[in-house]
Amino acid sequence: MTDVKQFSSDKILKHLDRVCDWVEGRNPPPITVELDMTNVCNHLCPECVAGYFQDVSRDSLTREKAEGIVRQLGHAGARGLIFTGGGDPLCNKHTLEMVALAKEVGMDVGLITNGTLLTKHAAKVILENCVWVRVSLDAATPEVFKKTHGLGPAAFDKIVKNIGALARMKKDTGSGCTVGVGYLTNDDTKDEMYEAAVLCRDLGVDYIQFRPMQIHRGGQFDYHWTDVTKTIKKCMKLTRPGFDVLFSKHKYDMMKTKDYGRNYKVCYGHQFATTICADGKMYICCHLRGYEKYCIGDLNKQTFQEIWDSEKRREVYKSIDFKDCIPLCRDNTFNQVLWNIRQKKEHENFL
Repeated sequence: MTDVKQFSSDKILKHLDRVCDWVEGRNPPPITVELDMTNVCNHLCPECVAGYFQDVSRDSLTREKAEGIVRQLGHAGARGLIFTGGGDPLCNKHTLEMVALAKEVGMDVGLITNGTLLTKHAAKVILENCVWVRVSLDAATPEVFKKTHGLGPAAFDKIVKNIGALARMKKDTGSGCTVGVGYLTNDDTKDEMYEAAVLCRDLGVDYIQFRPMQIHRGGQFDYHWTDVTKTIKKCMKLTRPGFDVLFSKHKYDMMKTKDYGRNYKVCYGHQFATTICADGKMYICCHLRGYEKYCIGDLNKQTFQEIWDSEKRREVYKSIDFKDCIPLCRDNTFNQVLWNIRQKKEHENFL
């Protein structure tokens, strides 16, 4: 359960230049940005993590607005751009063009999709321009897929075929893009984890990734956590060259602790990752998208750099209240690292 391929908190230390700038009081640009091209989605997931504002927002970025944002992010020095949602990014007809543009302006690109619109053309563009792509499947049978995505057998079968075709195209073209499948674990999905891992292995993807499901409905949290440690160990036995069973080990470990690993008193992670929504508004982090309290600016009125340097952004991150934050958030693990860096140590020159 300690495979070095698993996700870990020390990835932030691969960006020591940005961390040092931050420690010395400067304002480095974010390392990773999430971009919602649309809030429109063709699935009906009953526990969608973005459902709390999808109900009132059907926004999509225009081509002109999206291009402006992508170019600004590249110019500012963002290193990784994730096309996600919101809704499904492929529901915006301009997304594939923006994926190619993001690579062109120097960013590594990732894309998260439900897989319904993974046409041959979409697969080609993604494989040519993305560092990774992940399809959210969360099931191994149509019955559980109905519970997790709200759609019937035909949709499930189509997505499985699309995943297989994507994996084959990767092999045929020699693409370096990592193709994976995401699987959220809860009481509804835990019994199909092994079956899903077998399915993904046979489809030819590079990995399946397990993560605990967490729901945040406008500040009302619902964790749906269940212990799947034994099942993950069983699934990991399916690992072989070219196929990995991955899991967010730190999240499964920390969900068992009293403070969920939140041994820090301040969120510092906001400096290194941010989120842009389909209406052009920017938020302090991906888990707080749609919360007006944590909106740091509007790209319809300001440039990215103006927002990043703004007094409003400083006011927002100083006002972060962990009561509003989901426990196992994206920033949680590297917040631990950054907190330790900031703490004064005795005899620092003696290692």
